[in-house]
Amino acid sequence: MILYHAPSSYYSMIARLALLEAGLAFDQQMMDIHFAQQQNASWYVAINPNMTVPCLAGEGIHLTDSRDILQFAAQSAGATWMDGEPSAAALIAATVEGHYRMSIESLTFTRLMNRIWPLRVLFPRALARINRKLQAGLSSASDPEAVRGKIALNTERMAYFTQGDLRQKLQVQRDRVVAYLRTLPAPQPFLFGERMSSADVVVAVLLGRLRMIGEEALFADLAGLGLWFEMMQSRDAFARADIWVRFQPLRIFLRR
Repeated sequence: MILYHAPSSYYSMIARLALLEAGLAFDQQMMDIHFAQQQNASWYVAINPNMTVPCLAGEGIHLTDSRDILQFAAQSAGATWMDGEPSAAALIAATVEGHYRMSIESLTFTRLMNRIWPLRVLFPRALARINRKLQAGLSSASDPEAVRGKIALNTERMAYFTQGDLRQKLQVQRDRVVAYLRTLPAPQPFLFGERMSSADVVVAVLLGRLRMIGEEALFADLAGLGLWFEMMQSRDAFARADIWVRFQPLRIFLRR
């Protein structure tokens, strides 16, 4: 199996952590999604028409988003994860579903744009530049509908980040995250028992993102969650999965 991913990509982190915690072997194809924009290249569109990372591909497997990769990891892990336990399965699934209902990109970029003023100009300009490039290549695209979908998504993102009060939007995102975190059970020692689950994977990456963008206060007062996160960080898979708990701009510019 080959995992196409980017180090800084939130959903790539979920895929990496899930596969490693499940003990699955895979090769890695690192993607430059910021400068070369390899996710929009024709060779990659043929692999993943969504033009996103991560993607897991190999003999008999072709998964084009992190949620499917997470589910595959849970199924592969079998009894070593809690997902198959009848008493916990529905709660774990609901926790994963709740995570994917949140917009982590909106939270991340509204936080960064409130803190780093130049990003209010630079980020929408970058999206506009990407759209112009996609539009220019539309006539020769192997999957024009996928390209049109990407252009529409980027247009929606530009509108979100340029219209309205960014401070209010950030608070809305904070409130959603806090409401979600308050639904989590007290760890024992994992979220749903003595073994790992899909919920542990997504929540660990979420808390890593909150720490990275300086929003650790959103979970600092929730009973047991801080200690659980410290435990998750001490696991070998967490380190190997390269979960970002601090912003690393040099790695983006150096493309590694």
